[in-house]
Amino acid sequence: MSNLDPLVQIGDWYYQVVYGELWPITIAKPESPLRLEPRLHSLLNFFLRHPNTLLAKDTLIDKVWPTEEGTDAAVMRAVGALRKVLGDDVRSPIYIATVSKKGYCWLAEIKPVEQLAPCLEADDTASVSTTSSPALLGDKKLAWSWRAINLTAGAVLLCCASLAYVLAKYTAEPLVRLPDIITPISALSGEEYWPLVNSSASHVVYQYKGPQQPWLNWSIQSLADLKVEHLPQQYLALSQPVWFDEQELLFRARSQSDSCAFYRQQLLPTAGPAQLLQQWPCYQVLTQALVRWHEQWLWADIEPETADILLFASPLQATAKQVNRISHNWRQLNGLLLSDNTLYLLVQLGGNSSAVYRLSLPDGQPERIIAFPYLIKEFSWWSKDQLLLSAVGSELEILDLNSMAMQRLGPLTVSLAQASRAPGKVLATQYLDYTTDIYHFAAEEQQQQVSLHLTPWHVSNRSERLLAVSEYGTAFVSDRTGHAQVWLAQGKNSTQLTWLTEQQQVQQLLWHKRELLLVINNQLFQLNLQSSELTLYPGDISSQGRFSSCDNRLYWTALTNAGWQLFTETDKGHHLVQQDVVDVRCAPGTGVVIQLPGQNQLALLQEERRVDLPVELNWRQLSPEQWFVDTSGIYWLEPNRAGLGAYLWNKQEVNVSPWLSQQWPEAIYSNGRGIGYVVQSRPYDTDIVWLQNRR
Repeated sequence: MSNLDPLVQIGDWYYQVVYGELWPITIAKPESPLRLEPRLHSLLNFFLRHPNTLLAKDTLIDKVWPTEEGTDAAVMRAVGALRKVLGDDVRSPIYIATVSKKGYCWLAEIKPVEQLAPCLEADDTASVSTTSSPALLGDKKLAWSWRAINLTAGAVLLCCASLAYVLAKYTAEPLVRLPDIITPISALSGEEYWPLVNSSASHVVYQYKGPQQPWLNWSIQSLADLKVEHLPQQYLALSQPVWFDEQELLFRARSQSDSCAFYRQQLLPTAGPAQLLQQWPCYQVLTQALVRWHEQWLWADIEPETADILLFASPLQATAKQVNRISHNWRQLNGLLLSDNTLYLLVQLGGNSSAVYRLSLPDGQPERIIAFPYLIKEFSWWSKDQLLLSAVGSELEILDLNSMAMQRLGPLTVSLAQASRAPGKVLATQYLDYTTDIYHFAAEEQQQQVSLHLTPWHVSNRSERLLAVSEYGTAFVSDRTGHAQVWLAQGKNSTQLTWLTEQQQVQQLLWHKRELLLVINNQLFQLNLQSSELTLYPGDISSQGRFSSCDNRLYWTALTNAGWQLFTETDKGHHLVQQDVVDVRCAPGTGVVIQLPGQNQLALLQEERRVDLPVELNWRQLSPEQWFVDTSGIYWLEPNRAGLGAYLWNKQEVNVSPWLSQQWPEAIYSNGRGIGYVVQSRPYDTDIVWLQNRR
């Protein structure tokens, strides 16, 4: 069976091949099927495509495991884990037999399962009963009237047509039906980003950053022999490349002189020097914001003074003309896509949510078509009416622009980003072993000198992040059990508090009135520390902004039709405190520190009296986890890794000092009086890969 049906029965299980989901045949429609982790998913699919065939360990290593990752021990562990999931007995196997010193063989029969029943169940008026429907049974002799037969036949035909449409739409392409393998293309030491294949599929071009290097360069790789050529020009920042034709690229970059500009780069048949496009203005290196519009080019830029999005258009050798200005309250623009004269914008609303807008060119205004309670960093075209979305820490998704229906491409794609579709497969960047650790920030005084250093704090082999410190312990988020869960550290001991599913993303932790609150997919929840029960916070508060508990009073910011606003909780519900506030933190006493979006200004708000502070933090550049306020002062990470900033209440002056290590922090947290915890990423690698189905 070289090609598997979307749904099969194997022994006592139904198995959804695309997503690696299992459920017992005794359950017709499970609420929460068992989802296999990616390696077991790939292994089971390979077994099912080679039933009754002796498969050597070397074959499984070559076909299921990435290069240099497969070992005999890894195969034995995976087969053992798969047996445990299926309930198989190695001494009397039903599913997987072990052939001593030779390999493994799949035994269970594989039966395709008809998917018509769920379609009929979707609409009660279209379902057919042969035992209880008076209209169909008549005088209980099963004498069907012609009218009943016609109606039933019509309903069945309609359901079959609908099913055929769905299957044709979502399973006709091999990748959607069975994305079960990731094949490396680059596999270089270092980091590769933003791959782009040329129209003849002979070469892939991507950004390359060597180990321990601060700059990027372009690399072009032949798909025939996989030989790589690294171009000598070096940049501090690069955008997504766009093919001008089969031989040349267009892109924008920030050079080592720190200036932003557009360039034209010849790559084939031989690489040449990059040519500066002087007629095109450039303020910021936006990653994904250049598209071809009829006979000219269209791109977005950000005006520094107002943060407005400016749309420019121009033929290649002509002077650029501004065609539109978009004033907005979004955190940032993440990408542009074009279909005829309709422009699609992927934007980040706040710290934790994204949305897709569209506008009509040249001078239309953006209209929101869908919002997501989680972050999506990139998008590309899947088909004429479908988008391929790269969500942060989640699976790749396909969004249908007509129905707004979503389809995930399976857990195998969680580590993929910057994805784009090629014929029969997807080209993407794969993050390998990306892990973050929490360190304790400590100061020691030796010989009248203060020494600052970082020591590991509750470090595992999975990512640790997001802290909330209180007298009851330090809550944090860890992936050590497979999915992101909340843990509580008390001294040297840590206890798991939640058992969330993979679809739930914890976005903030905070203590409020002796309770631990969680922001999950923009919704506020309260967690019972004794029972681990998770319930919606009273009032069902949803926000794209930030929450703070100050003097036992809850504050939060939210993006409304009137812009960003600061709210607080009262006995009568929600109370609007002030307009134009994107973030809020607790100040000493009863005041709060607010962040203003327009001026990037911090201000102290106390008893409705506002005092501007001599601190400016650009909320579009600095994430909410990269600054905090406590009883000693305000602390933040300077943009472009310029150092650590601090404003101390007792001195009332700003000081910027170099960071104490070469590894730049992902986030900083208070211990009550200054920095107490730091989140840093370990050195990691990225590769350019194909996502495809095994042939």
